[in-house]
Amino acid sequence: MLIAIIAVLAVALAVILYLFLQKNKAVKEIAAEKQSFKAQTAGENTVKSEVVPGNDEEVAAFLALHLYLTQNVHDVESNVITIERIQRRYSPWSSKIYSINNFQR
Repeated sequence: MLIAIIAVLAVALAVILYLFLQKNKAVKEIAAEKQSFKAQTAGENTVKSEVVPGNDEEVAAFLALHLYLTQNVHDVESNVITIERIQRRYSPWSSKIYSINNFQR
């Protein structure tokens, strides 16, 4: 009993130590990221994008719109439901006439 308690406490201590180390690692990574972000100049942080789309992008957009609007999205289906009955084969294993309790008089 004492050994089990010591084992549980050892595992709990190992888990707590692991979580503490992971938390410190995350705090250090965040601090390093803040330092590197402060080191960058304001000009490097701006994002430049092209406002006017090119001719290829317009053609691709119009082609996608044309295909979407002209093609049928769904298949044509008939509204007929077909139910087929499956006949089961005769099996003597499920027959009641061959049961063990069948006493013939």
